[in-house]
Amino acid sequence: MRSKAAEDVLSLDSDSDLEAGHMESLDLSDNEHLMVIAIDFGTTYSGVAWATLSDFNRKSINLVTEWPDSLQEEGKVATEMFYEYDNEFWGYGIPKDADPISWFKLLLLKDEDTPEDIRSSELFLRAKKKVRDEGKTAQDLVTDYLKLLWNHTLEMILKARGENVVNSLRFHIVITVPAIWKGYARQSMQEAAAKAGLLDERDAGKTHLTFVPEPEAAALATLSEEQNDAKPGDVYMICDAGGGTVDLISYKISQVNPITLDEAVEGTESLELGGLCGGIFIDNGFERIVKARLGRRWEKISQNGIKEILKGEWEQSIKRGYKPQNAEKEYAIRIPAEAFENTSLDDTSREPHIKKGRIHFKGSHLQEAFTDSIAGIDKLVDEQLTKSKEKNIRVKSIILVGGLGSSPYVYQHLKDRHSKAGITILQASGIRPRTAICRGAIYRGFLDAESMSHDGDKGMKGLNVESPISVTSTISRMSLGTPCYSKYDPSIHSKDELEWNSDEGEHVATDQMDWEKTYQKSSLFATPSIAY
Repeated sequence: MRSKAAEDVLSLDSDSDLEAGHMESLDLSDNEHLMVIAIDFGTTYSGVAWATLSDFNRKSINLVTEWPDSLQEEGKVATEMFYEYDNEFWGYGIPKDADPISWFKLLLLKDEDTPEDIRSSELFLRAKKKVRDEGKTAQDLVTDYLKLLWNHTLEMILKARGENVVNSLRFHIVITVPAIWKGYARQSMQEAAAKAGLLDERDAGKTHLTFVPEPEAAALATLSEEQNDAKPGDVYMICDAGGGTVDLISYKISQVNPITLDEAVEGTESLELGGLCGGIFIDNGFERIVKARLGRRWEKISQNGIKEILKGEWEQSIKRGYKPQNAEKEYAIRIPAEAFENTSLDDTSREPHIKKGRIHFKGSHLQEAFTDSIAGIDKLVDEQLTKSKEKNIRVKSIILVGGLGSSPYVYQHLKDRHSKAGITILQASGIRPRTAICRGAIYRGFLDAESMSHDGDKGMKGLNVESPISVTSTISRMSLGTPCYSKYDPSIHSKDELEWNSDEGEHVATDQMDWEKTYQKSSLFATPSIAY
């Protein structure tokens, strides 16, 4: 029998909440009165998707693309907060001259669970200091951000469906998390979601909350939507290249119509390996290039001016469409006028030339900005391919998702690098790569809801989900066991473990573990359900 202390350890400091294998039953006597809302809570950007059961069965998933103070539709919004007196600003609504708090999602992890490269990075240390200076905790930041994101999401859903319809719908909320996150980090996210009002009591009934690993969500969306030629035995690697981190996972198709997936190789994550190679580090590389070209002029540029450089032509156009083969193509970046105070707007003494307050880069000048991120992605892909070869598994395709995953440069680089090995690189168009995780979380939400309804009281009407895909097994990221003692064997136990047990009448070895966790598990019970 497990001790109370062991239960406490398992509930707070392990992944046991993902392995419990049980969820609360969901009363779904009216199948149409359910809406799944998925939140892709990212390190640098976050996204939201939603669907009713009828939407989902029609293969229609709705995305939130309108954001406060954004001048255009976007698939995601910046995961940033700014506090000024009693005011809270978030996303696109943060004043241009403000210095917002970002990266606070990663602060939910304890230092000992955060790789050294991340702990020592400037962005991480800066986020930690800013949170401390505000007199808040990481969970406070997550709570504040989720509250604002949730209120806006409800506003968009009400706008689309009307108050009467929405008020009649039960909510099932799915939040995506990194696959390597510990149980305590998910627990902190649960508490933040409750404090933010996501689980407030509603007339339609209890709101349920579940979590899904980000790579699994990405796989559900991409493999259901893109692979019409998929065959049993095919293995696909999902490369989720986001703003901060890059995660990879490989799935094997066990059957088609509907597609069922088995995790083929344990995921490889930049958080786990300590490699920071997301899109924000390309921005950092570009900033270094501009700073080097401007020299002392850079020191005259305000924080707002630097933002204009990074969020203007670079973010909206150049970075998203950059291709390495266009070495001679010219790109012009406008530099704030303050940089040229008491100096000329022109400097053609060396390349890249400065003309009329604009730096005229050639494609070859900008390639350096991508170097570190591309190298990091290569390292992760190679690690995943090595794991595959060790299991005699052949990867058929690499599917790119995430903000950086939509980059033509990343696509072309991986294609050039892996085509000789017969591996195809797949990349959807438009905002689909950026929104793959929140779309996939919708699939997982309905699969979880269906599972919960089947576990309900006898006679309860089941939920009829017409999902084209499901994950039937994944590889465990941890082990579960019960503290115990065993008969002392001097060949395998140390003398420090030797103890006389009067009840057994013999010497025993203390501080042993009785391991219970199996290697494979059903992923339908991979996340806890919390109802309020």
